[in-house]
Amino acid sequence: MGRKLINAPKHFEFYDTAGTSGCSYDGGKDSDGEAHYGYVVLTPLDVYDKQPLYKNVSVRGIGDSAYFNNGGDTRQLWVKINGKVAFVVGFGDIENEDGAKSLAKLVVAAIK
Repeated sequence: MGRKLINAPKHFEFYDTAGTSGCSYDGGKDSDGEAHYGYVVLTPLDVYDKQPLYKNVSVRGIGDSAYFNNGGDTRQLWVKINGKVAFVVGFGDIENEDGAKSLAKLVVAAIK
């Protein structure tokens, strides 16, 4: 996010979706009122497969498959790994697709 966190990372489930677990990060708001936050959440494959798609774009070179999608809160990067698990990376209110890709590659390397 390029910002100092205003508190320690917190446990985060993907909007109360069963079987999900991850962390959220709070970078506070800037002078324009834009919130700076991020999250990384492991999900079952069916959560990856059943996302409502809006302005989705395939991403190559990360996991088995990956795509950016406009989620309910921010632009999200969804990644499937080894046909067994998936995860989502989101940054908002200010989108950071390059940051999401970099973080996703680190998560894939740690899981494999």
